[in-house]
Amino acid sequence: MSAADVTALSTDELTALVLARDFRPDDRVIQIGANMAAARAGAILANLTRLPDARIFVGLAVENLAGGRPAPPVHPFLFDARGLQAGEAYLHQHSVFDDMARPDVFFVGGLQVDRRGNVNLLGIPDGEGGWKLRGPGPVALATMSTSCRGYYIVMGRHDPRTFVERVASITALGDRTRRAELGFPGGGPRLLCSPLGVFDFDESGDMRLVSVHPGVTVDDVVAATGFDLVLPADVPQTPAATEEELTVLRTQADPQGLLRGGVA
Repeated sequence: MSAADVTALSTDELTALVLARDFRPDDRVIQIGANMAAARAGAILANLTRLPDARIFVGLAVENLAGGRPAPPVHPFLFDARGLQAGEAYLHQHSVFDDMARPDVFFVGGLQVDRRGNVNLLGIPDGEGGWKLRGPGPVALATMSTSCRGYYIVMGRHDPRTFVERVASITALGDRTRRAELGFPGGGPRLLCSPLGVFDFDESGDMRLVSVHPGVTVDDVVAATGFDLVLPADVPQTPAATEEELTVLRTQADPQGLLRGGVA
């Protein structure tokens, strides 16, 4: 498969590729959150191609693929027991968050995200003291996003209801200014991946468009965002995958095709 075939990639595959390329050379401990199939595939892809010393925490299993170890399957549920079969070690459920209080890398998803990178996974209030939409809650998000060296925001939708001026509640504080005021030790959000493109945060901490995915225009992104993005003069297309990246992604990191709609 050639680099020109990037248009055939699913959005989740593009997310996995973006993540795999962006990890830092000294990222050694990568913690995968619940229901983050693209993040798991991206971490496995990086481990197989450019970060051989990384340890990937998937649910309760510790993975490292150096020396030809088989890649673990990508399951839709984080704590799928099948994930323990290929691990080189495992964690106990009752102590997993203590053991992993400060990974190098973590991943965050949400019901809402705002222009400062704050994420809401708690719910959407109905304005009458109840909930219009209840999310899964902030388990581990506050600890991990506060302390890890850097995290990635992965949003499954991109529309004005999810990309909002101000989130209804904060389960992961991304605002660079507030993090500094509160003395947070971690590095905060590195990138945000959505079905439309890739984003980072400028020097003042506002969300900035980095690239658009194939078939998406800057106008599409602007129309789907509920606040004013920082828009560079030239916004490129998300870079195409190399032949090696696509081969490893589809034959080793995600052989079931889960990122293309397959079933685990």
